[in-house]
Amino acid sequence: MYLIIGRALDPCCIQVDGALRAAGHNTRLLEGLFCDRYRFRWKFAGERSQVSNSRISEVGDHGVASEKIDGVFVRETVPSLEQNWSERDQQYVVAEMQAALLGWLWSLPGTVINRPPAWLFYRPRPSFLFWVPLLQRSGLRTPQTVISNDKEQLKTWRSKHEDGSIFSPLTGNTSFRLRTEGEWKGVFGVGSHTPVLLQEAHGETQLACVVGNRVLWDGAPSTSASLLEPKLRRFAQSAGVDFVQVAVSDRVGTERTDTTGCGVVSVEPQVQFARFSPSAQQLIAEAVARLMTEPPLDNSVQPTEERGAKLNEVGLR
Repeated sequence: MYLIIGRALDPCCIQVDGALRAAGHNTRLLEGLFCDRYRFRWKFAGERSQVSNSRISEVGDHGVASEKIDGVFVRETVPSLEQNWSERDQQYVVAEMQAALLGWLWSLPGTVINRPPAWLFYRPRPSFLFWVPLLQRSGLRTPQTVISNDKEQLKTWRSKHEDGSIFSPLTGNTSFRLRTEGEWKGVFGVGSHTPVLLQEAHGETQLACVVGNRVLWDGAPSTSASLLEPKLRRFAQSAGVDFVQVAVSDRVGTERTDTTGCGVVSVEPQVQFARFSPSAQQLIAEAVARLMTEPPLDNSVQPTEERGAKLNEVGLR
């Protein structure tokens, strides 16, 4: 049995489910694992047993035991609540549900795709700045950036980037390009109170999705972009993720060299499936289904301790 954890109307869940069924596998989509619809039982490993046993069932069926789960695709990790509770109570319950889901996913003996490590589970969409050390260590070029609240330094940066800059908050992953005098005036105003992050502008972007050891592009990649594939796989492996979206541009890095090059300008661990073309969506869904059902390669996933050490090292810098 293969489980898909996500929303029933999510196109990604629908297509992965279809790819698994087309290959002859039994599937079940779980929407709201800890809601009233399901009965969830979990027996933790004790002193005499190293295996945690669980069972998920709906009214009228016998359920699925953990040892019968061949694979899981995790599409959604933040549960939604419809109860008329206070915001504080909802935050508490959601946090408890997330903690239970995270622990359960790591206790399963079968293959789990898009199972985030704890540091990413509770901060699912960090700023692009967070990914830069891992990208660079994997040999990938990233845009030049500056973090400052000094107005003169920000003005100097602007004078060196006549094509414009991209403004991003330090604590999120949203961004927008600065073009007008009014927009720059607003940035200088924000910079007088708190440091701001500016990133050099880049050219047109192309999306790619890393699924395990495969890199799937939204359209045919340029020659320079296709050469990044081994580095993109290395990045995903070092980050401990097997389902991640990146945006690549052929114009990155004007500050460090006399010429621009191809590099990564954004990372999205919550793959925005709808942004890909229908043909790319099909390839991604098939790749996820294949990754769930094929035996894992010996070098496809690093040991948890090694991944944790690398991530801790990155986080301290």
